[in-house]
Amino acid sequence: MKNRIVAVVLVFFVFINAIMIICAFNITPLTIKRDTFIYEYGSEISTAPQHYINANETILSQVVLNFSELKNEIGLYKVSATYLGIEYPFYIRIVDTTKPVVTLKASIFNVMLNTEVYAIDLIEKVEDNSEITAYFKDDDGEKNTYKIFKEKGSYVEWIVVEDKAGNQSATLRVKIVAGENGNKPTLTGIDNMEILKGSLFNPLDGVVATDGNGNNITTKIKILKNNVNTNEIGEYEVIYSVTNDKGRTLQRTRRVTVVKSEKAGR
Repeated sequence: MKNRIVAVVLVFFVFINAIMIICAFNITPLTIKRDTFIYEYGSEISTAPQHYINANETILSQVVLNFSELKNEIGLYKVSATYLGIEYPFYIRIVDTTKPVVTLKASIFNVMLNTEVYAIDLIEKVEDNSEITAYFKDDDGEKNTYKIFKEKGSYVEWIVVEDKAGNQSATLRVKIVAGENGNKPTLTGIDNMEILKGSLFNPLDGVVATDGNGNNITTKIKILKNNVNTNEIGEYEVIYSVTNDKGRTLQRTRRVTVVKSEKAGR
């Protein structure tokens, strides 16, 4: 009887050990965190195994990632991790969901009649990682990369930039002045203003000049008069002048009113 009990116990332990061995061979030493990893176009793609794999540090140090089919383009790409000769496939998807950020050269442009005005030429900078197209957008949704102004006058136009993935920038408003005075320089940011007594005043803060074709010539601005005294309440004036490369000059006057400071009025 005793021998039978011992035999049963031995069979039991052999059975348990067999199960544990089978389980050990069937347990995957690593797992992929998910089937597909998404990256924004232009962003850095991680090459660290721990970004994609669940495993201990010893296994991670032996994993080899294969990105040979991965391209720097929008799309879905098959990649893999290899450990001890076994390949674990997964995917990387590159998407572009970022809208272009656009800066115009100016808000007012002077152009000649019957000349092609390209939207891209009115843009100073575009922040985007793919190819872009700039166009004028009409109220009916029609898009044109350029326009021709045949009659003298002022026109309000809207510019939009679209990238390769179809993302569109915010719509930007520009004023086109067409006529015989084309290429006349512009001055913006010199509206009349009030400042507090004792405050600082820089007559060039926020002032921008262009040559009439959208090129920035702010450094060419001259201050012909500036009698502003921020220590005395009163009205003053600043006279600005700028001349473009064609010798055309624009002169404008700003009125500055110094008022009682809030602290003094208490």
